[in-house]
Amino acid sequence: MAVSVIAAARAVLVAALPGVNVSYKIPEPLTQRFIRISRAGGPRGRDIDSPRIIVECYASTAAKAADGPRAELDAYAAADALRVAASGGPWAGGWITGWEQNNILDFPDPSQTQHARWQFTGTLYLLT
Repeated sequence: MAVSVIAAARAVLVAALPGVNVSYKIPEPLTQRFIRISRAGGPRGRDIDSPRIIVECYASTAAKAADGPRAELDAYAAADALRVAASGGPWAGGWITGWEQNNILDFPDPSQTQHARWQFTGTLYLLT
């Protein structure tokens, strides 16, 4: 049975960040906080899919309660959730076996002037 990497990662992040919109696209209309997940390559073998994923955490800078630090904290929570996901599951019908994270960084999105964006990349290992 094929498992969607985006669906598995989304299931992890929805559980870790209740109330935050998590999707593969930017919501319309924009919400105060949201996370976008994208696949950026990586090999898919017969037994293990090893995609590099991009996780972008947005928080509105128009509201006093949610700003750049909120997006940063959401990025930390999302990265931590992916790190421990192998000890739980299944996630959207799939089993995560590991996570190798790269840097978390402040990466302003020029098209989203009302939202701060923090992002990170990593390799998610998922049984196929």
